[in-house]
Parts: sequence; C-alpha cells; structure tokens
Amino acid sequence: MKRPRGSRWRRRSVAALARGTAALAAVAVLAAGPGPVRADGVADESELHFQLGATSYQQGNYLEALEHFLLSNRLVPNRRVVFNIALTYEHLQRYAEAHRYYVDALAGEEDAAVRKTVEEATARVAPRVALLDVITTPPGATIYLDRVDLGSWGQSPRPMAVPPGRYRVIAQLEGYEPAAMDSVEATVGKEAQVALTLKRIVGTVQVEVTGASGATVRVDDERGAPVCTAPCALDLPPGVHQLHFEREGYVGAPRQVTVAAKATTRVTAVMTPLSGSVLVRTDEPGALITIDGRPLGFTPVVLRDVPAGERQLRVALRGHVPVTVTVTVRPGEQAQVPPITLEPRREVTAVSRTTELLDDAPSSVSVLDGRELRAFGYPTIVEALRGVRGVALSNDRGYASASIRGLGQPNDYGNRLLVLSDGQPLNDNLLNSAYIGSDGRVDLHDVDRIEVVRGPGSLLYGAGALSGVINLVTRPRDVQTGVHAGFGTYDDAVLHARVGGQLNLGRDRGAWASVSGAHSDGFTVNVPLRDGSGTPAVGGVEAFKSGGTAGRAWWGPATVQWLLHHREQSIPVGGYATTLGDPRTQFDDTRMMVELRVEPKLGEQLQLMTRVHGNRYVFGGLYAFDDPVEGSLDNVETYKGTWFGGEARLVYTPKIPLRLTVGAEAQHHPEASMFGDTVTASGTTSYLDSEQSYSFAAAYALAEGSPLPWLKLSGGARVDVYSTFGPIVVPRAAVIMKPVTGGTLKVMGGRAFRAPSIYEQRYEDGGLSQVVAVDEERGLSLEPESVYSGEVEYTQRFLKDWAVIGAGHVSYVEGIIATIPDTPGSALVRYENITTPALVAGGDLELRREWRQGWMLSAAYGYQRAQYLNDGPGNPRLVNVPEHLASLRGVFPIVRELASLGLRMTLETPRRIIVPDDAVTTTQLVADATLSGQAREMGLQYVVGVYNLADRRWEVPVTDTFASRVMPQNGRTFRLDLLWSYP
Repeated sequence: MKRPRGSRWRRRSVAALARGTAALAAVAVLAAGPGPVRADGVADESELHFQLGATSYQQGNYLEALEHFLLSNRLVPNRRVVFNIALTYEHLQRYAEAHRYYVDALAGEEDAAVRKTVEEATARVAPRVALLDVITTPPGATIYLDRVDLGSWGQSPRPMAVPPGRYRVIAQLEGYEPAAMDSVEATVGKEAQVALTLKRIVGTVQVEVTGASGATVRVDDERGAPVCTAPCALDLPPGVHQLHFEREGYVGAPRQVTVAAKATTRVTAVMTPLSGSVLVRTDEPGALITIDGRPLGFTPVVLRDVPAGERQLRVALRGHVPVTVTVTVRPGEQAQVPPITLEPRREVTAVSRTTELLDDAPSSVSVLDGRELRAFGYPTIVEALRGVRGVALSNDRGYASASIRGLGQPNDYGNRLLVLSDGQPLNDNLLNSAYIGSDGRVDLHDVDRIEVVRGPGSLLYGAGALSGVINLVTRPRDVQTGVHAGFGTYDDAVLHARVGGQLNLGRDRGAWASVSGAHSDGFTVNVPLRDGSGTPAVGGVEAFKSGGTAGRAWWGPATVQWLLHHREQSIPVGGYATTLGDPRTQFDDTRMMVELRVEPKLGEQLQLMTRVHGNRYVFGGLYAFDDPVEGSLDNVETYKGTWFGGEARLVYTPKIPLRLTVGAEAQHHPEASMFGDTVTASGTTSYLDSEQSYSFAAAYALAEGSPLPWLKLSGGARVDVYSTFGPIVVPRAAVIMKPVTGGTLKVMGGRAFRAPSIYEQRYEDGGLSQVVAVDEERGLSLEPESVYSGEVEYTQRFLKDWAVIGAGHVSYVEGIIATIPDTPGSALVRYENITTPALVAGGDLELRREWRQGWMLSAAYGYQRAQYLNDGPGNPRLVNVPEHLASLRGVFPIVRELASLGLRMTLETPRRIIVPDDAVTTTQLVADATLSGQAREMGLQYVVGVYNLADRRWEVPVTDTFASRVMPQNGRTFRLDLLWSYP
C-alpha cells in the first residue's frame, strides 16, 4: 500500500494533536478508570496492565502504553479502554487504527457526554484517513480486506478507516455464500461506499398437506410469523428445523425436517380436524342431516367428529319444508340444536302438471304418502288404492282395475283411469288399459307417493283421464347415494325380489335404477258357475312370473326415465268363454317406455317444458277351449303397439299471482295391430287380422291466478283432433276460496272424454265369445265417451295436523261403452255406446290426521248413485258400482321407528252384477293389520302383516263371457317384505 508522505502533512497532524492532547489525556485516563471488579486473576491482570498503560501514556511513552492497553482490553473487554487504545494510536499518528477503535468505542455507548467526546475524536481523525463504509445485505456479516487469513475488520454495517490504496473487500456470514468486491479505492479524506449482497445458502422444503389445505406454516418458533400457506415450497438454511402448522378448526403435529443445501426435502402436514359433537332432534324421525353440504345421519342423532367452528346444518325430510340453522361447534364439547319442527309440504303435481300445494290444486286429490306405502307394505298399485276415498276395485283374475266415483265397467281393463309415472302416461295404445296389478310393477319400492286425482283430467292429459288420474311419483333426487336389495311374499303364493341403487353426482346430476322380479304358482279359487250347477275349485289362479327394470337419470334441466315390465299369467277361471280350470289359458304383457324431458328456465318468469317419448306394448294370449269335434281348440292372439309423442309447454309466471300455461302435444301410433289364429289338430285358421295406425294432436291453455289473497281462479280448455274422428273440446274451471283460517272451498267443473280403444272397436274371437263392434256392413260404430262433471269440496284444517273434508259431486255421462249381447238372447257380446246417458251423483266425507310423529289416521265415507236416465220400468243402476264405500286407515307407533301397527278396514255395499236382472254382490268388510318398522343402523326395513284378517269371502262382477257371474276375491293372505339398504 502507498502511504502519503511529506513534512507539511506531518506538521499539521502533530499540531492538531498537540492542541488537544492534555485535555484528551485527562479525559481518557479518568474516563477509563479501572474495569469492573471481578474476583479472579484475569481481572487483576487486566487492571494491572491498564494502570501500567495509563502511566506510560502520561509519561508520553505511547507505544508502551498501547501495548498495555491492548493487553488489558484483551483480558477484560471495556469500551473505555478501547477509547484509550484509539487515543494512543492517534498520538502515534496511526490514524486508521485510531479511527477503527473510536468507532468500536462508540458502539453501544449510552452516556451522552462520552458519546460526544468520542464522536468529536472520530470526526477529528476522519480527514486524515481513507474510509470504507461497508454495508451488507443482510447486515452482521464479518468484513475482511484482501484476504480472510489477515483477520476481520469487524461486522457490517460499519465505516472502516484504512490506509489509502486499493482493497478487495470480503464479507462472510454463516448460512450465506461469501461476497466480495475487488479494486475498491480508498482515498484519504474520502468515504467509499461498499454494498455487498450475500446469497443465502438454502435448501427447499416442499410442504404438502392432508386433511385440510390452507394450513399456515411457521419455522422453529410456533409463535413466529407465518412463512407460507400449505401446500407450498419454502427455502430454509441447511440443518434441522421444526415446522409448525396451524389452521382454524384443525390441529397438526409439528414435523422435524433436515434441510440439505441446494436440495429439496419433502414433508407432509397431517391436519386433523378439531371436533365436537352435535345433538339434533326433530319432531319427525328419519330426517336427513347435512353439515356444510355433507350428509352425516338421520334424526334423532348425535353427530360425532364434527369439525369445530360455525357450521351450516340442514335438516330435510321428504314431504316437509327443509330447515337450515347455524351451529357453533367447540372442540371436545357437544352442541345442542333446539328441537326442530318440520312443516309438511302437502304438495301434488298431477293436477296442473306443476308442483303446488294440495289446498291450491283445482281438483279433489288424495295423496298416499310413502310412509303409508311402507307401513302397510302394499305390493301393488291396486292394493294401495283400496280404501281411498271414491275408489272401487275389481279383479277378474286376468287384470285388476279401478273405478273412481262410479265410472268403471267389468272388462273395461281400467281404461277410464289414466295411470302416470311422474307425469308420463303408462296406459297402452290398444286397450288403453291401466296396469295396476302385478302387470304394472313388481313392487312399489321405487314409488315415493301416489297421487289420486278424482274427476276429469282431459284438460292436460287428453283421452283416458275420464274418471281420474293416478300419478306414481318415483324416487326423488335427494336420496343419498346407496344400494338396496329386498325380497318378500304376498297372496300366500307370490315371491318377489329386487336390487337397485341411486348415484348422486352433484346437486343436479344423478340417477337411480332397479331390477325386480316375481313368481307365483297361483292359488285355488272356488268359482261359482253361472248356471248354478256348482262351485268347482280351480287351482293355479294368478300363477305368474314377472320382471322388469325402472329408472331415472337427470343432468341439470334434462331428465330421462324408463320402464320395462313383462308378465306371464295363467287365467284358468273360465274367462272369455275358455275352458274352466285349463292352465293353458295365459296372457303375456310386455310394456316399454322411455321419456326424455328438457325443462330449462328461460328467465325468472318463463320456463319451457319439453318432452319426447317412445312406447312399445306387446300382448300374447292363448285361449284354451273344449271343442266337441276337435277335442281341444286354442285361440292364439298377438297384439303389438308402438307409438311416439312429443309435447311442449310454456309456463309464464309474472310477479303478480298469475300463472299462464300454453302447450301443444302430438302423438303418432304407427302400429296398433291385433292378430288371432285358431289352432286345432286339423290346422290353423285366422280369425283376427287388424292393423291400424292413427295420430292425434292437441293444444291447450290454462290460466291460474289469485286476484285476492283468499281467492284463486283456474280455467282452461283443450282441443284434441284425432285422425279417426273429429275435434273434441274439453274445458275445465275452478274457483278456490279460503274464507276462514284453515278452510278451503273448491268449486270445480269440466268435461272429459275417452276415445274408444282399438280393442273395443276391432276385436273379435271368431264367434266364440265376442264379435267386432265397428262394422260398416251392419251399421255398427263406436264413438267417444264424454262426461260433464261438477264438484264442491270443502276442507277445514284444525289442530295443525287434522282435517275434515266434505265433497259433493255430480257427473253426466254420455256414450258409455259397455259390453252387451250382440243380439237379444245371444251368448256373444260386443262393445257398444249405451244410448241412454247416465248420471252419477254422490258425496264424500273424510276425517284425516296427517302423518306426524310416526302416526296417521283416516276415516272416510262415500255415497255414489250411478244410474241411467231412462224412463223405462227396468232397474236404471249401473253395474259394478257400490253405492256406499267406507274405510278406516291408521298407523300407530309402538316403538318409535322400530315398530308401528297398521290397521285398515274397508266396507263396500253390494254392486249390481249384470243389466238383465237385479242380482247384486254381497256386502264386504275387509280388515288388514301390519307390523312395520326399520332398524336404521342396520339399514333394514320390514313389514309383516295379514290382509283380510277375518277371511271374508267377497266377490266382484265380471263380464258375460266368464263361466261365473262374479269373481271371488282373496281371503286371508299373509304379507312379508324385507328391504336392506346401504348406507
């Protein structure tokens, strides 16, 4: 290094030093004083060297004084001694060293007077030295000049007085890579700025997390500042570190990690929720509990391991208004939700083809709740309808049928009643038959509720809804994902089984499906012969096998439903003039249906509802006859029906209480064929060959509104145009008033029609029992049936869950299609429109306790008088119409959820059997009892019961083509049904 030389610089330095030497010496010596008293030899030695240094300093022997001061400070460091060292260096004119020690003496000094003295000394020597101001990032680095082995110059940040020249400045800090700056020029009287940034020596820690994302990560100090939010990557110095994790509502164990320089180490934080429990109780058991959208159980329940914090708890039970509450869950504690009361919805969809409250529906409606279906274990639709207000049932051992308010004849196959599956008609296109027995479904486990609409429904459904509508509402979307399997028996002969499941893929996506089957070897029935010659026992009655599948899938506004059902049944009861007791007489029915709906919302007030559907029906019948010539004679018949349809409805609901519906429907039936062959030992002869296609189109409009809070008006009309006959207009109107709290008065009227079926028009069996009804050569034709009806119904609800219902109804029926002798006295029959109109009038009363807390009660009575409006002397009463109907149905809990007792009693007065005479059936009184329940934790539901407890023998009329005038119905039978579900 080059140092400045010259006498002028030296004279200035000496003079300046001389001016303050005396005062500075006194201050320095006095200021230093002896160091802190320590009871050890090192302190004594330090004190001795200090005294020797002070003496040498006062004597002007500065080099010797410096030696003693340095040794004293090395033994016991002291800022005052450091100041003396700096002062001594200054006397020796070693200004760089003096400046360095002045800076050290100033560090940490708190005495203001001393700081002032030291600062003045530092300022005095500063012009005589070259300064390097070294700042490092981060601070605290050790500073070296030129080489590390020459020793350090202190720690940054600090100004450094150095001899003039060029230097290499080096900074080192533990955990960081060294940094250096070359050729730093140090000039006397100037300060050179040196800024060095040290790169941290780190390794990467990749932090993953399980249990809950978003956990904050702290390093080494669990109360330190968070460094990242897992999952994350962070850089840490090499070595062992402790990672701490924190997330609200969760706890995570610390993880120790060893970090290697410039390497990646992976660690996983396991977050376990802090949890408590929640007690949830509802007045209705079995409500689904979801917390933050996740299903957790059914009420009543204590939900365990619920994550701590504020949670959204939702309670939902089918048929009730869901309830949502906020519950605060504290770790290790049980939160108690106040008991929740669930309000019933009491909704129906079949009346206006939209969901509406039962009291607002412009029709007389009964709803068979799913809980009633399970409590009584109804195996078929027809069994579920027994005891419903205004409904009478028949079963000719070929097909079961139902009539509503007197509109139903023997051998009509229930074609005046429209059966729906979620709004899609299930009646076929050849007989318009309503399949409500074992030919309809194997069981009712896919049915959530049954809606029974009394009165005409042609406004929205067209032909077929003459007497009423039965709507099967299937499994809802909110059933949790799971599978089920079950089996059972009924009628002492039928074994049935099923498997199925539901899959929910999201809020608006999912599907359910089932496969089921049944088998029966039949039972024995004593058939009273028409001629009174005896009552032979016929075995194998209703021997059948059946199977099918049903399901539904939905994705947003789109829904697909399907049904496939097949049944083969033996009919040995002598129907259709067949041989009594011959098991070869058999009917096979196969029905297929698929429907696609797309129902998008076009805005807050407008919705478009579209659907397309395809259907297939195939019937195979073998009729076994005795023939005096051939010995045996079989009629073999095959019916095939195929049809497609589409419909579009636009529903406008403005903000005012008004709903407008306009729609159009079209169907094409390319196939409606019937074929029949007589098969004997001699050969085969065709007697029936009918192929017909037809189409129809319809348009309708419906307006519903509430001009006043207590008043609702509903009215509309529909026009149907068939390819086989002219247009038919059907209007409907209703006024609904709520004059008092809980009271609803409905005044309703309308028209409905039923087009004659292809079977009624074209069927014949070769002259054995029936001839064709439409024959141009004979001038025979069939026209649609038509009914004009009016009804008044009043409902008064009281005590929250009770209701009393009274109704009066009248129907004027024209063109009733019935079987009559082809000619007076003939054994052959054909279908014909009865020219005499009929009047059906009556009234209903029902006292009902709605389903609440696991029990319900219904007591109903109905009167109906159905007769032809003729003036002749004969009996004007219609056949197959009981004048009085009564029922009592109730379910009563024994052990909540585990066991409930179901009781049902039905009373029916005699029915007229046949037009030519006044013979009637006997009065029937049938009582049923069941025991039902569920073990929810096991996923098991069960029903055991006895139908017709007293083994009462009762009968219903059948048509003239049967060997008997009446058909005996079931006596005492036993019921068992088991269903296992998971979860």
